[in-house]
Amino acid sequence: MNKEDIERLSAKYPFLWPYEMEALPEGWNQIAERLLADLNAIQPQPEGVFGRLINLSVRSGGGFAIAYVSTSDLGIWDETKALMLVRAIQRFNAGVLTSCEVCGDPSKMIVKECDGSRQQMLCQRHADERLAEFEGGRMQ
Repeated sequence: MNKEDIERLSAKYPFLWPYEMEALPEGWNQIAERLLADLNAIQPQPEGVFGRLINLSVRSGGGFAIAYVSTSDLGIWDETKALMLVRAIQRFNAGVLTSCEVCGDPSKMIVKECDGSRQQMLCQRHADERLAEFEGGRMQ
């Protein structure tokens, strides 16, 4: 994620923002922002309450990401809100599995470096570019 998006999202959602989101690739910014907006709509931060009502954790790397949440007792939770929470997390987790890390377009494949050092979820265009880079470096 670029510095501007990190600053904007962490300022807009200070009680939801997990520092782990900084490691998300740029192509997943819209998916991450949607998750934060959804969680904020489900349980807005009440005025004067400084604890986190929703604890969000995001783990990412190697072409994958997954979000986890837990909730505090400070919010009023019912069946409807719980289901909305599950759906928001499910939308994020499914979104990163089907979106290019570079541009956010629909992904077509996981591309892995020959030495295993890097793996990315990419659309056809970015996968073709990576292949061209590999073939260009291999021919030299």
